[in-house]
Amino acid sequence: MNFFTGFFKAISNSFKGFCLLFEKGLWPYLFYSVGLWLLMWMGSIWLFAEIATKLANYLNQQLNFEAIPDSGAILSFAKPFFTSYFSLIMTWVFKIIFWFVSSTFTKYLILIVLSPLFALLSESIEEKTNGQNYPFSFHQLMKDIGRGIVMSLRNMMLEYVFIALAFIITLIFPPLVVIIGPLLILVSWYFIGFTMLDYNFERHKITISKSVKITQKNIGLACGIGFIYSVFMWLPFFLGLMFGPALAVAGATLSFLELKQKETVI
Repeated sequence: MNFFTGFFKAISNSFKGFCLLFEKGLWPYLFYSVGLWLLMWMGSIWLFAEIATKLANYLNQQLNFEAIPDSGAILSFAKPFFTSYFSLIMTWVFKIIFWFVSSTFTKYLILIVLSPLFALLSESIEEKTNGQNYPFSFHQLMKDIGRGIVMSLRNMMLEYVFIALAFIITLIFPPLVVIIGPLLILVSWYFIGFTMLDYNFERHKITISKSVKITQKNIGLACGIGFIYSVFMWLPFFLGLMFGPALAVAGATLSFLELKQKETVI
């Protein structure tokens, strides 16, 4: 499956899943993540904003631009800029960096905390779609939770590696930000999609290594699922909080079932 075919197939399946949530009586899942996400998002944004401001102030104090002579020194001409605007600029630079860090952290934290819920939703969608019955097993639920946490942590760490590399590259070659920025967005979509697909991989006893290979063969599919999740999360008035996670899980489940029918997944 090429990238764009998989990408738009994932989007289509997510909207099919939206209808399925109401047709099959699964709509209560839309409300579970709203309160938890809001609390974590607001808390992390506030925390990292405070850290960014303190770092910028500390850097300004250490550099001590006030000590630059008003004339006769190499940097005298730039003293007004350093003393008036440097701290403000650095504050916003750090805030932007920490925004990426905090949004990524919060995104995966809710995936970890709500992993049991998303696993149950994925299982329910499969049962309602093809009649496959999965009797409740506490042992299996614990395995699903453990696998979900491991995969979320793995994907979060890998995404942070990409963010760090991107930050270093843009510091060295600032014009490359126009390329690296969109690539980081694609990376984020991919790892979110992978996390959503993995609820199905675990339920069907597919190992992590094989899950990675399957997802890599269907990068467009994973990115499409992550795209739906990310776009909906930006909707106002809690609409994104209601629909984003549930639609992504639904889209991932329907996409997995299609892959299985085509014998892509064994």
